[in-house]
Amino acid sequence: MLTEYLVKGALLGAEWVLYLLVTLSVISVAMMIDRIVLYFKIRRRLDALEDFSLKGDDGFPEGCEECTEGVLLKMVDELAEQTSNGHDTDLVGAQMDNIISRYRRRLERFLPFLGTLGNNAPFIGLFGTVIGVIQAFFQLGENLEGGASAVMGGISEALVATAAGLAVAIPAVIAYNFFSGIVDTLIERFTLVAWTRLKLRRQ
Repeated sequence: MLTEYLVKGALLGAEWVLYLLVTLSVISVAMMIDRIVLYFKIRRRLDALEDFSLKGDDGFPEGCEECTEGVLLKMVDELAEQTSNGHDTDLVGAQMDNIISRYRRRLERFLPFLGTLGNNAPFIGLFGTVIGVIQAFFQLGENLEGGASAVMGGISEALVATAAGLAVAIPAVIAYNFFSGIVDTLIERFTLVAWTRLKLRRQ
């Protein structure tokens, strides 16, 4: 009984899988563009903040005071004021780690989705292919006169789902790895700026 219901569901076709993959592809491309724009802006802000740090200035570059880095560095300023007298080194380190973790979460937004999509899109495509193959063999059973040509035609259409899954997964994996490297670099730069600012404020 259950098998019959599953077969009926499979016979509805795998076209919806292709629509799903196309939708996921559009979403992933939008996320990639968002990350590229964000990382470009952050790189410019960190350049300015690093210049200030090299000059021994603990102020903010123009337009940076209300940005993400500015808000977090204000937290660093508050930490410096709270621990200027008789501070606990372990507590300072823990609070700095918390600030940097918040920054990392901001930078890594959407990356888990890209990583998950890269790992699972091929399986979604394979699922569509399996459904297509089931449909092709069922049609052959209903119409034996069609012969192998009917089956091959149905299977070739079903394999499109696997190709689509790979086409969605490969860019997502590349983007995930590329953005992860950028995030690590930006985190290192922000960490240096934050600790430098903390030391300047406590002098």
